[in-house]
Amino acid sequence: MPIHKKILDWQAANPTITWIFWGIVWIIVFILLFSPSNTAAL
Repeated sequence: MPIHKKILDWQAANPTITWIFWGIVWIIVFILLFSPSNTAAL
């Protein structure tokens, strides 16, 4: 899959942006997991 190789190459060239992106993703995941009563706030 050429698109996946392009994404991996871009991530290798931009590790800081990749870390920030995954950090935001995991923050959202943990918010959804640990506060099910507040999911409407998102």
